[in-house]
Formats: sequence, C-alpha cells, structure tokens
Amino acid sequence: MKYLITGASGLIGKKLVNILLEQNAEINVLTTNKNLKSSNIKITKFYWNPELNIIDSKCIDGVKIIINLAGSPIAQFWSKSSKKSILSSRVNSVQLLNQIILEKKSKIDHFLCASAIGVYQSDNSYVHSESSKNISKSFLGDTVRKWEISCNDLIKQNIKVTILRIGLVLSLEGGLMKPIALSVKYFLGTWFGKGENIYSWIHIDDLIDSILFLLNNNKSGIYNLVAPNPISSKLFTLEIGKILNKKIFLPAVPMCLVKLITGSMSELFLFSQNVSSKKIIEDGFEFRFKSISSALNNLLK
Repeated sequence: MKYLITGASGLIGKKLVNILLEQNAEINVLTTNKNLKSSNIKITKFYWNPELNIIDSKCIDGVKIIINLAGSPIAQFWSKSSKKSILSSRVNSVQLLNQIILEKKSKIDHFLCASAIGVYQSDNSYVHSESSKNISKSFLGDTVRKWEISCNDLIKQNIKVTILRIGLVLSLEGGLMKPIALSVKYFLGTWFGKGENIYSWIHIDDLIDSILFLLNNNKSGIYNLVAPNPISSKLFTLEIGKILNKKIFLPAVPMCLVKLITGSMSELFLFSQNVSSKKIIEDGFEFRFKSISSALNNLLK
C-alpha cells in the first residue's frame, strides 16, 4: 500500500511514518523543505507550499491513502500575517490535494485529515460529542471549521473522508505537556485562574493507534481523538508534580492578567473543552492509556 502523508516532520507525522514503515508501507511525503533527499528507500519526498498554491502533482502517483497533517504551528505569536498563515496552510493544503486528485483522476480510497477539538466552544458544563452544535466563534474555532469544510469537495468525489478532531497530545517530543513538565521540574509550575479549565488529552501512542484503527476499519466521518477521562488544568499540573516528586509553590496566574498580556491569543492558554471519545470506543477501539496517571507515568518515568 502506498500512502501520501503531509506534515510528516511534525510530532504526529514522525511517529506515524515510523509505524507505517514497520508495516512495510511505501510513503510519499509532501514537504516545504526543498531538500528532497531521503535516507529511507521506502520514502519519496515531493516539494509543495500550500500557502503559495505550489504542489508537485507526481506525489499522488500510485497513492491509495492520503493522511493530511499539514498546518502552520498554532503556538506562535498571532500577528495578522501569522493568523493568515495558520488558516491558509490548512485550507489550501486540502484544496491543493483535491485539485491534483481531480487533474490526475487518481483513485484515492481514503482521505484522513487532521482537525482539532478547538472547534468546540469552551464550556466546562457541556460534553462535546462529534455531533455537538456548540461551535466556538473564536479564531481557532473558525479556523478548524473552515479546515473541515474544505474536505467537502473530496466527499463529493466519493472518497472516504475521516476528520480527526485531535485533543491535547501528550508527548515529550513536543506539544503542551513538555513545557508544563519542565516548569514543574524547576518549581515554576502553576495554572491559570482556578485551574478549572478542562484538558481533553490523548497519549501520543493512543493517537497513532486510533488513526490506524480508523484507517484499517474503513471508518469515515468525524471522530474525537481524546482519552475517555478529561482532567482540569490544575489537576493535570498537580499530577505531573506528584510523578516528578515536585511541589507547586507558585500562586495561580489571574485569568485577567493572561488576557491582558496575550490578547486574543489567551484562548490558547485558557481553552476548556470537555470532549467525549464514546464514538470511537463504541466502534471497538481500546485505549492503552485511559487515565492521566497512567499516561504521565509512562511518559515521565
């Protein structure tokens, strides 16, 4: 089986590529790096730049499955230009892939596209299933909504499309957990406000397993990829402290101060989505790390 993967150099992409290589897959990779040399004969690299609408159409030759993980980093200063990049890198990536599928009349069996639980409105009292109508009107919510809508043209081509609404990914290779763990290690750990905002998280290994589960079982539609037991930001930090045997001494950071300093970017720090993984569990997926303690112990010890 030949795959086309975008975002292969990112936190999720790297691990996914390694697992697929172990399964003897052939992988075409789209990269914004013009150095197309590959150290693995099973990987062929092709240049693209979604923001400039540039793509090498040969990347799709022989491909049956596309896994789109592309997107400019969310965790950067939100200037006007960076906001444009965050949105266009996501929407344009899907549009470009759809364009070359049409042009080359490629027979793609399955298109899996990364998305994010940031589409959901922050609300501790509401549990979001995939059918939730409580959509965030924030910049992130609007970005994710447009990202997912861009996949509709692929569905019209009778391509099986799976939307991966990914939660807070726990890994020491990147993401939010690493800086929090480092701050706790050096007695700088704390939380914002009362620490009641909800983190719907997933261990990196469960994330990769769930993506492959959906692929191997021909599942389409929208799926929340989060562990079954969300946790508050305060308890998340305290659990890291417990595992690292470090006390939390600093007082909580007032939410008004976060909003004052970071402006519209405050949603990155104060997000709170209580998200359900009931759908994928009912479809037969089994999480290896259901509790935050099991996930953090695996990663931090």
